[in-house]
Amino acid sequence: MPGDERQTSDEQLAAEAQDGSLEAFGGLVDRYHARIYHFLCHKTASPEDAQDVTQQVFIRAWQKIHQFRVEAKFATWLFTITRRAAINHYRARGSRTMVELKEADGKLVTSDTPASNLAERDEHAALWAAARRNLKDSQFTVLWLKYREGMSIKETALAMGKRPVTIKVLLHRARKALGTALRRPDVNSESGQPTQPFLPPKLKHEMTLQAGVA
Repeated sequence: MPGDERQTSDEQLAAEAQDGSLEAFGGLVDRYHARIYHFLCHKTASPEDAQDVTQQVFIRAWQKIHQFRVEAKFATWLFTITRRAAINHYRARGSRTMVELKEADGKLVTSDTPASNLAERDEHAALWAAARRNLKDSQFTVLWLKYREGMSIKETALAMGKRPVTIKVLLHRARKALGTALRRPDVNSESGQPTQPFLPPKLKHEMTLQAGVA
């Protein structure tokens, strides 16, 4: 492929992969491997399990690439496969224990603000760890897709196999549950001292608005 791969859209690479291009599919793997692995670190019991499921996701994606509709978003399609792979992993292992985030690559823990620094990254990691411990699986997933992956309501609904109205309800309940959990001093500090975890600006704004109308 030419050297301008970064200017090539995910959907164009997927179309090339449908024509049999392993190089194009490899480009998609390069773009999404870290994101899928990081998501699965919250869904599995060890880094090795997360890596194994990540590999299964991309094997499945290659096997099913002909089913991808190029007018759709590749990210939504791939996270649909990822969610199903995580569910299959739960059923096979009978566990939904997450990897402690310290086991994940620190470079994968980023915020949605370009001004983030190392301290904010640590707090951002703590936020998602607290979310994983305190939210139902569907609540965690909907927050992750909306705020970590930046998906719209419609895209999140497609990825989770639910109706948009259901996603809106899930988001409302997830933000409320996370806000309640973060107000408990034991959630964010092993010493029991209250802390103020970093919140992605969009999530913080919507949680504030929601609290105001509760």
